[in-house]
Amino acid sequence: MKRYLCFFVFILAFQLAKSQDIIVTVEGDTIECQITRVTDEFIHFSVIDKSGVLLMRTRLPVSQIQHYEQHDVATQEEQPQEPLDNSQVVMMEEFDPATFRLGINAGYTYQFGGYEEMPDSYKKQVQSLWNFGGDIHYFITDEVGIGGKYNYIFTEADEDFEPPFSTIFGFNSLRDERITFSYIAVSVLYRNFLYDDQIVNYYVAGGVVKYRTDWKGDGLPYYQEGETFGVTLGVIYDILLSENFGVGIGGEVNIAHLTEFDNNGIVVTSDFSLTRFDFTIGIRFLK
Repeated sequence: MKRYLCFFVFILAFQLAKSQDIIVTVEGDTIECQITRVTDEFIHFSVIDKSGVLLMRTRLPVSQIQHYEQHDVATQEEQPQEPLDNSQVVMMEEFDPATFRLGINAGYTYQFGGYEEMPDSYKKQVQSLWNFGGDIHYFITDEVGIGGKYNYIFTEADEDFEPPFSTIFGFNSLRDERITFSYIAVSVLYRNFLYDDQIVNYYVAGGVVKYRTDWKGDGLPYYQEGETFGVTLGVIYDILLSENFGVGIGGEVNIAHLTEFDNNGIVVTSDFSLTRFDFTIGIRFLK
């Protein structure tokens, strides 16, 4: 009887040892585990102790792995995942994408058109602007989020006009001009995980663009304002410094066009481009 029992224990130990896969990281660490899935970017695995208790589930980027050995690849499938025993010591945290993302940004804006008839010295002032704003998204899947964004864009300008511009515009000097945009929109965001802590976000948005400029021409106050619909395409690169905080840079193109505006109380037709490019840097809060 003891002979059969010893033989059974030997066979069981052999099978447990055989079922263990091995991952060797670029730092030289060896992880004995059960590899559950291999993709072009990540290796997913579970760590099980000698008694068969599941200690953790996680994944590592392929770039951090020197090599791995996976046994019984043909028959190995990802098993239904049982709840982890919180009393066990977990070596690594399980990857869990954030459900909410809040970004606060500031940066530089360049307006492509709208001032073709103006002097070059004036265009340089009014086509270079500053921006700040934010966006918030709720992720309905690991990759896709829905939400909204807000941008406020502004600049200031002063100019002395000489003929023929003084004749065309009806004044010789422009002082204390302040140009502002506001943009509020709904957006859809798709995030691509390069690593667990590096994410590229692609988004499309659409909403209301409001434009206003106030200035003094030869000392007299003037204003123009209008609003239209704008569409945005953008990309943001985020680096997570912790589970709930990160930094990022981004760029977006906003396409919009004014067909009429209020010119000192009189509505006039126009052909004024509000198309612009925004470059931003900012901080990220995730939950």
